[in-house]
Amino acid sequence: MNRALYRHSLYSFFSSSLFYLCSVLTVIYVSFSFFFLNRFFVVSNSTASLSAFFNSIAHFFILGLPLLCFCLRRFVDDDSIPVSGGVRFFTLAFAAFTVSLIPLALLAFIPVSVNFFGRVDLGQVFTGYAALLFYSFCAVCLILCLFSWLRYSQNIISLFFSIIILFCFNFIHLVPLFLKTGDNFSVFLQKISFAWHFEAASRGIFDSRDFSFYFFASAFFIFLAVCGENRRTGLKTGFVTPVLFLLTVFFSAVSCDRLYFRLDFTKNREFSVSEVTRQLCGQLENPLRITCWQSKELKNFYPQAQEVTEYLSMFASSSKNVFFNVKKAEPEKLERLGIQGRQLKTENSTKVEYTTVYSAILLQYLDKSSIIPFCISTKNLEYDLAQRIQQLVSGNQRNLFVTAGNGYTLDEDYGYVLPWLNARGFFAREVEADKLPDFLTELEIQEMERSQLLILGSDCLDDSACEAVKIAAEKGMSVLVMTSPYTVNLKDEWKVEKKYNPLLKVLNGWGFAFDYSLAEDLANFPLTMTSSDEGETVYKTVNYPLWINVLPQKEAFEGVILAWASPLICYGKTEPLLQTTALAWKQKPLDSIPDSPFLLDPFNIPKTASAQGEKNEVLTLAAILQDEEKNLSVGVVSDQFFLSSLMTGFTSSSVQGDFRNYDYTASLLLKLRGEEKLGELMRKTASSSALYKISDEEVFIKTRNAVLFVCFAVLPLISVLPGIILLAVKRRTFKIQKVKYEK
Repeated sequence: MNRALYRHSLYSFFSSSLFYLCSVLTVIYVSFSFFFLNRFFVVSNSTASLSAFFNSIAHFFILGLPLLCFCLRRFVDDDSIPVSGGVRFFTLAFAAFTVSLIPLALLAFIPVSVNFFGRVDLGQVFTGYAALLFYSFCAVCLILCLFSWLRYSQNIISLFFSIIILFCFNFIHLVPLFLKTGDNFSVFLQKISFAWHFEAASRGIFDSRDFSFYFFASAFFIFLAVCGENRRTGLKTGFVTPVLFLLTVFFSAVSCDRLYFRLDFTKNREFSVSEVTRQLCGQLENPLRITCWQSKELKNFYPQAQEVTEYLSMFASSSKNVFFNVKKAEPEKLERLGIQGRQLKTENSTKVEYTTVYSAILLQYLDKSSIIPFCISTKNLEYDLAQRIQQLVSGNQRNLFVTAGNGYTLDEDYGYVLPWLNARGFFAREVEADKLPDFLTELEIQEMERSQLLILGSDCLDDSACEAVKIAAEKGMSVLVMTSPYTVNLKDEWKVEKKYNPLLKVLNGWGFAFDYSLAEDLANFPLTMTSSDEGETVYKTVNYPLWINVLPQKEAFEGVILAWASPLICYGKTEPLLQTTALAWKQKPLDSIPDSPFLLDPFNIPKTASAQGEKNEVLTLAAILQDEEKNLSVGVVSDQFFLSSLMTGFTSSSVQGDFRNYDYTASLLLKLRGEEKLGELMRKTASSSALYKISDEEVFIKTRNAVLFVCFAVLPLISVLPGIILLAVKRRTFKIQKVKYEK
């Protein structure tokens, strides 16, 4: 690198209005994209993940980096510079790369500000910024290469042309979505796509293949830039030099693609094999064969589909008894195994097509097998593998009997319970409430110890059923009860009733006492109400403190939502599981109004403890008892609608639905079985990026406004500050020289 040229290049940047325009636009665009287009401050959509942040920077660099490089256009064609072509283009590229670090450094405020609201993953910050450095330098080299080959590099046309080419290099991997391409050509498009190689790093994965791609591509573009200059000046490039260079780049790239490493920098090691799984695989006495059938077309649509096969390969390397291979999807064979494909939609200007794709995983151990029917991401993949391997090795099923004891039905009112728990590795079956006493009486003691009972509401259970539950629990059956002293009619007017509930006496004897009140919390679910006014539908959102949004904590790793829950009082060996914030309070019943002892109206209910005339305190909403001496394993959640389909619909603000309560239930059932380590695998890949640090609405609004002020006012001002200082110095120097000249 030539230092003199480097200094002159930097001076040209700081003297150009394009540089300051680019810096300001970068800060404003990325801030607007992350906070507004990404809906960061919308509670139902908020996340502290920085993937959208890094991707928005990479997307804006398609415009920003050509603008920066355009400031260097006079150095590209200047033959008077006494340096070789390679040194010149490397120096210019490094200068453009250096000034691109200024907006990147300013944008570091965004991860810092996100940490005010939630937990930022520092591993993701490291890999994301590392990839941005390699990406920006590679893109700068490409732009300078284009300038060197264009006949009129100082023309504005070269700027637009470089923007178009850089855009193509970023999104060329999306071509198979709109045009039919062969498999080999699709893979080639992925290999040369800048955005494709940026995907893993934006999620916290350091993949040596991605970084080596940017490195060798940068070297290749600088070499092409030198060739372009030689063509312009009439110098001949020897035949041997380019051939050896191209062969070196080719074989280096191939070797990096064959010999590579992936490092998982995420805090929860989401993309690595955990120690729990390694120990489980170490118990294998016979070979475990894992076969993955994956359609080639799938990789054209989803970059993360490749993560599945790579994770399975890493999973197999964790034990000498695990063998993995990938096979081409054969529809007929897969259908015989009961595996159905999924349809993906592709369209162009003339037609719309649907492609059936497969991504199934088969596990075989001795004469037993288990199937994951469709998998396109690593989310919960380790848990799915581990719980299946455990069942294959032990041969034991996780028998789970589910009873709706509040008059509702599993088919309609709790329709998601059985399918969801079955997908999480439980063999869940329904037991009708009126048949529960006879069913539990007929169970053998050994089967009780291997089985679990889930009770959804209990005000319709009679004394005999409650006594049968008590006997079964004391004989070794683990029991999870979701109930409270009060019930609400979900399908009609929200009216609180208190019914005879004999199971509460049983729970009280085990150490679970209910406070006869309703829990309220400042951290709650924003309820959207609709009304028709003169033919127009009006939407109004109000905070509803009776629907408590339990923030992420040790047991609830993603948080959960409870509705009309009564606080629990733990005594004996009973321990709290779920707790509210310190800003919760109790709504006590009004004895003067026995038919409606609580105020439930979302518009009239007090929103704070002081307005209710109560004090703030931490309330317990779920608890557990694991007494080895008495062989008791019981859990209680003080909300009978915790798994209600109707409540899930109320609290789901996206098409995918809000199923955090269901995963928490699966985790709690595993804890009651003594398989807590297995349940922790669900926490590993679950999103722990909720905005939970600020629960007070006023503080949230003040912090949000302060962050937006810094991003849209302070940072743009700082980005143009060097220009203001340089302009002031120039004016002062000019005045001094003018005074000397006049004298």
